Amino acid sequence: MHKLHDKFVRAAFSDAIRAAAFFEKFLPKNILEELDLQTLRPLQESYIQGNLKEYFSDIVFEVTEKNNDNKTDIVLLFEHKSSPDRFVLFQIGHYMFSHWYLCIQNKRPLKVIIPVIYYQGKKKWKCKPLFETFRKNKSKLQYFIPEIPHLFIALRSLSDDAISDIRDRLMAASVMAQKNAFDVIKLAEDLEKIFRLFPVNDNQRNFLNQIIVYVLSVSEIPRPEFEKALESIPEDIKENLMTTYSWIKEEGKLEGKLEGKTEEKIGVILKGFDKGLTISILAGITDLTEEDVQKILINYRKLKS
Repeated sequence: MHKLHDKFVRAAFSDAIRAAAFFEKFLPKNILEELDLQTLRPLQESYIQGNLKEYFSDIVFEVTEKNNDNKTDIVLLFEHKSSPDRFVLFQIGHYMFSHWYLCIQNKRPLKVIIPVIYYQGKKKWKCKPLFETFRKNKSKLQYFIPEIPHLFIALRSLSDDAISDIRDRLMAASVMAQKNAFDVIKLAEDLEKIFRLFPVNDNQRNFLNQIIVYVLSVSEIPRPEFEKALESIPEDIKENLMTTYSWIKEEGKLEGKLEGKTEEKIGVILKGFDKGLTISILAGITDLTEEDVQKILINYRKLKS
């Protein structure tokens, strides 16, 4: 389940326009005054090495400093957590110093890193200073324990009105879905509110479908409630989402249930493609990459190479 949440958050923030719309709404004003969010771009490279690679779920952005004549780049480190983690600042510190050390090795300028902890969980959590994780610390020796400055955004503390005001409508819908993902009753109640946030004319149909797959993966929404929630959205989008809903419910193959079952994954991909599901959605359901899904469709002559 944690992997499911991480994967959806990554998908939501992988688009620079969506991410910028979120940050402009929820980063502190004094930080926003220093950043030119129009220059925001995701970084593809990873600085996490060895067997810790899967343990980290960072999303890393580069953004230009607004009030600097040299247009210095800033690194915005976005760390998503779906449950409290007392060692999160160690993870962030590991990334920060790995990044700086690599810059030194490659003789590149050192960049300021702004860590943002995005907490989605239901339990109350306050990220404690690093020194509090040292049980036997002495007050005179705390000087030697570094501080890790960071921004903390608790998703459940954000009001529905504030989320609805996010400039990018798909980002607003995805954040609303994330907020109630740990409370299936509240999620079902807010389903219509989520759908009302969908843009009327949208060219990101794949991500819209990903929102639906995510909602259905973390909850059990009966068909009548799902259909009722769809009443407020355009007919063509409604038809597409009902196709996705019907196919997922019919197959009963939500993400995580197909792990390691190659033959079943292939069957799901072939059937889903015939039903009109996109490669992106099929990749999300089967936990494969889009490239692997495409290869399977080519091998079975559903697509031309």
